[in-house]
Amino acid sequence: MSDIMYPEVMTIGSGAIKVATVGDSLTYGYGLENRERDAYPSILAEKLGHHYQVLNFGLSGRSLQSTTDYPYLQEKNAQLSFESEADIVIIMIGSNDSRGPYWNKERFIREYGEMVDRYLEMPSQPDVYLMVPPYVPTSRFGLNNEIVRTELQEIIPRIAKEKGLDWVNFYPLTEGRLEYYSDGLHLTPLGNQFVAETIHAVIMGASPK
Repeated sequence: MSDIMYPEVMTIGSGAIKVATVGDSLTYGYGLENRERDAYPSILAEKLGHHYQVLNFGLSGRSLQSTTDYPYLQEKNAQLSFESEADIVIIMIGSNDSRGPYWNKERFIREYGEMVDRYLEMPSQPDVYLMVPPYVPTSRFGLNNEIVRTELQEIIPRIAKEKGLDWVNFYPLTEGRLEYYSDGLHLTPLGNQFVAETIHAVIMGASPK
């Protein structure tokens, strides 16, 4: 279990342009038979091409807020992401924060903004992209889709606009698309393909969703 909870950072490609993907199990690629191939960061690396290197800093079960059981920013992979000298940072986190015992709107807003600032202040001066997490089809993992729908859809784009950053709202793009899901939360290879294609389009200059 330790390799799932505390994985090594997966690096895809060897190009000069570094992309850091930051987040929870949806970034890590939990539940995939072949995450080295089918996790969205791996697919994104293939789409970006040989000039890029994509690093998967995703950690399953992690939340943004510092008061939760497994805060992402207290983990080794998070620290490594800040030291990565990335040119691009993609952040998709918050689904696990929707759990009833965890959710605190004011704290989430404050700590999300502080996290974004830490990435913006990296010496490499990366372009930072913010992702609203996808729709949550079931509550079997304790997540609350209503928080994602009513709170995260509003908070994350607002922070992006305040900081002048591009963002993607994956919630309406995935709502009801059950073919993207394997177990009521995690994404199939098809779902990961969709996430990668959407992020690739934004990085390449398409209008943010």
